[in-house]
Order: sequence, then structure tokens, then C-alpha cells
Amino acid sequence: MNRTLLVAALAAPALALGQFTEDFEGYTSGDYICEVSDNFYPWTAGTEGTDGDAQVSDENASEGVNALKLEQTAAAGGPTDVLLDISKSEGNWSLTYQMFIEDGFSAYFNVQGTDVPGSAQPGSWQLNCAVDANGSALADGPWGMAGPVTVPIGDWFEVRIVVDVDQGLAKFWLAGQEVAQFVYDGNFSSVNLFAFGDGTTQGFYRVDDISLEVSDVVLVGLEENAVVDFGFSPNPTSGRLQLTGIQQAQDLIVLDLMGREVSRQAVDAGQQSVRFDLPEGVYLFGSADQKSLRKLVVRR
Repeated sequence: MNRTLLVAALAAPALALGQFTEDFEGYTSGDYICEVSDNFYPWTAGTEGTDGDAQVSDENASEGVNALKLEQTAAAGGPTDVLLDISKSEGNWSLTYQMFIEDGFSAYFNVQGTDVPGSAQPGSWQLNCAVDANGSALADGPWGMAGPVTVPIGDWFEVRIVVDVDQGLAKFWLAGQEVAQFVYDGNFSSVNLFAFGDGTTQGFYRVDDISLEVSDVVLVGLEENAVVDFGFSPNPTSGRLQLTGIQQAQDLIVLDLMGREVSRQAVDAGQQSVRFDLPEGVYLFGSADQKSLRKLVVRR
């Protein structure tokens, strides 16, 4: 057996399992990743090798020399917009990568559960994550919104996503902090690395040392006896909210986008309204356990 065939034979088991790593060290700074790597493709077909593609850069790396650079240059986001190809419809998978957000900037990425990204069909948008320029990270999806965690700005940190497609469960960590475990209704299709930020600050971040492997994390079912989520309206609000589905006495809280509690109100089972005296702005609102916080907009 010649060396080429031997290497191919040794690589076959790993390829069969669908695992891969990407550290960008085999490329040259300035290379467009969708042209040189089989692990990436553009959100918009035909934009390989253009501003819609992401470039390898030797300006800053987690290890080695190179990393992938995603810098927003258009007001609406992008145009750099690429997908890390996962393509898993079964099994339990763990994806990790290193992320670096430049000082004074923010970042955004999402997880897609359908092979056609951005599809209107159910299961496409599984997770969105935005990190502001202060390092406050918010994650949301069809399952609700997770309480904010803080990640370092101007330093590398780890992103980890475990998806058990067979069970329909996922868990998400940032910088070693568990952000959320949630119902996952779709395939583990791709991670969208979009040159965008938090909607206020421009996005500018880097990604390095990607690893996809079979997960050793056993995800257990979500708590079955959790209180059924309540509803509220209107949103935006001037301060008074109509409530539905309050099944037990509890505290409702309002957090600012840095995760600081700014208001708390006790409610009784069956209570139908509550009032918060808050300045205009965007907040997070939900029960005091912070398991299902949602965005609340206050306008006078």
C-alpha cells in the first residue's frame, strides 16, 4: 500500500464519523475561506471569493498564526456571511471554537437547523447569540431567551454547543458558563458566522480552533414539572402589562441588558396585570428563576 492510500485508509474511520478540526493554519492570510476549505460555504450562493466570503487573517490567532476574520462594513450587517457546515441529522455532537471580539465592537452568530439557511420552515433558526461591546451576551431561539452572561472583550474565549439530534435537546456554553439547555427541533445543519454585532455597535470578531466531535455530554430531559410560561402584552408597553397564565404566586423581574435587576414585583396565582415604572429602553422580563426571560420594550 503506498503512502497516499495508507493515509486515506487511516483517515476513513474519522471521516465516516463526520468529525473534523479547522485551525486555518494550512491557508495564507487573505484566502477566502469558502474557496479553500470544504467546511465552509457562503450564506448567499455565488459569493465565494467576494466581500460576502470571510478571509483568513494572520493579525491575531488563538494558537498558531491564522484565524478567520469577520468584520462588519455594511450598516445593515455583513456583507461577510458564511456558514460552518455541520450537516448532522442524527447523533449527539459537540462543536467548540475559540472566539475573539475586538475592543469597542460586538459580535453575532446563529445556529441553523435546516439545510437551506434562513428557511421559513420550522426548525431553521435554533439559536441566536449577540454579544455587546461590554461583553454581555444574550441568547434566544424558538425556546425563549436565556439570561445574560458576560464574556471577555479583547481576549479569546470558548464557544461550545452540544446538540443531541436524536433526543431533540441542545446545550450552549460561553467562556465556560452554561447559557441554556433547550429543545432542539431540527438538524444540526450549520453555524452562521455573520459580520454583525448587537444592533448598536458594529461587529468585529475572529474565530479559531474549530472542533466537531461526537459528544461525551449526556443531555437529560428538560424538567417536566416546570411552571408553564406565562404571557404578557402589550410589547412595547408604557409600563402596565396584561398577564395570562400566571399559575402560581411568584416574583416577576426586569433586568437591563447587562443582566442587572432593575425591578421586581410579586404576583399572585391568576393575577392579570402588573405595572413597572421604568425609563424608556429595552429590558429582559420574566420569572425570578430567569429560565425564560423575554425581551420587553418600554416606550412612553
